[in-house]
Amino acid sequence: VFSQISDSNGLLIFSKFDQFLKEVLKLPTAVFEGPSFGYTEHSLRSCFPQQKKITLNMFLDTLMADPPPQCLVWLPLVHRLAHVENVFHPVECSYCRCESMMGFRYRCQQCHNYQLCQSCFWRGHASGPHSNQHQMKEHSSW
Repeated sequence: VFSQISDSNGLLIFSKFDQFLKEVLKLPTAVFEGPSFGYTEHSLRSCFPQQKKITLNMFLDTLMADPPPQCLVWLPLVHRLAHVENVFHPVECSYCRCESMMGFRYRCQQCHNYQLCQSCFWRGHASGPHSNQHQMKEHSSW
């Protein structure tokens, strides 16, 4: 990404980064998270409040900061989603009873062998002795 928004000297071109932000922040807006994570005229400056010349290392430090700038908070989640969208888990969902799962798999830390598919977990489904108050562990591989 940086190579596409920087000049030949390896410095960030703010107008290109601003355009990049406008494009990538369309995604949270599309899922009704625009008020929290969408593009605003302050998005660019929230990433680099005082720096005038941004190098690759400064750019990476900002993207990997904990916490990152508010407008970039959702990026790690999107990365994790893309990473697991085709991951297959050969186990049954304890709620919907589908015989295998794709994407994230969630395992209860209290209920023996209680596992939810991504869809059921995100919808807050629970069955039997399991409660939504129980701690769940997210798995991105089998």
